[in-house]
Amino acid sequence: MSSIEDLVRENLSTDGQVLSLKAKFIREVGAQALAKQEDLKELRALNLQQCHIGDNGVKAITESPIFSNLRTLNLTSNGIGDEGARLLANAKYLKNLRSLQLVVNDISEDGEKLLRNSISLIKLTSLKFRV
Repeated sequence: MSSIEDLVRENLSTDGQVLSLKAKFIREVGAQALAKQEDLKELRALNLQQCHIGDNGVKAITESPIFSNLRTLNLTSNGIGDEGARLLANAKYLKNLRSLQLVVNDISEDGEKLLRNSISLIKLTSLKFRV
């Protein structure tokens, strides 16, 4: 299996602003390692669709200042529940996030409401839960 460093090197755009790890199945451990990658500080778009990061992976992302420049985050099909929704809704480092995809996860109406009413995600203009 590739290391996170290898996956980043192979999938990061040349300008360092876009990283797509779609279907790389990095899981929680990979999300935690990703959150420590200093070379991702300029990242604007992160696609973790089908990576199975779960709520603990979301925790790693929301608690990392590395992702403070993110504008687009795709977390489609990751086994994220209401705890992950709560973490995202309260994320102090995702204040620049404009688009968040959470299609095919396990977030209830309560979790959706938390995200829609978030006072942390102040620039969010696109929030998608369904296809």
